[in-house]
Amino acid sequence: MTDAELILAIQAGDETALESLYKRYLPAVWRYAYAHLAGNVNAAEDVVSETFLAAVRQVAGLVPDAGSLGGWLIGIARHKVMDYRRRSVRMTVVAEPENAPSAPADRTDPGEALEAGETRACIASIMEHLDHEERLALEWKHVDGLAVREIAHRLGRTEKAVEAILYRARSSFRAAYERAQRAER
Repeated sequence: MTDAELILAIQAGDETALESLYKRYLPAVWRYAYAHLAGNVNAAEDVVSETFLAAVRQVAGLVPDAGSLGGWLIGIARHKVMDYRRRSVRMTVVAEPENAPSAPADRTDPGEALEAGETRACIASIMEHLDHEERLALEWKHVDGLAVREIAHRLGRTEKAVEAILYRARSSFRAAYERAQRAER
């Protein structure tokens, strides 16, 4: 189902279309929120939930062929991230009582956890800077495990065009990742 068909189906009240929207764009919205909230999982979950809730409320007013559905959702997420940051600044920090039990020690190596977090942030940043179609094609291919045929159908492109998009996306990603690794050293 193309984005335009998906919008029309949602506007007609098709709940499976709404579920498809969520499944299709959750990785992109999650990655955006996670990267822009410095890896704060709880904050990213809140932003993602608020983003999709706002999208459901606003989808009736969308024009199906007006633009990118993914771009629209990222735009909503951008606003929700800013809202979250504003709320965080206004919140008062409440100190824990001295006799509160401490959290159990994390058994993972802190160095490994830090390195994994840095790698995730680097990947999220690189993905964020890719062309919208390239980012979607990579996510759908390597995160969701979709076949080129399904990606072509979703994007409204031919399979050969999607293969070219994937080739460019992989090349762009690889070059950006290598630059980031060299800069880190």
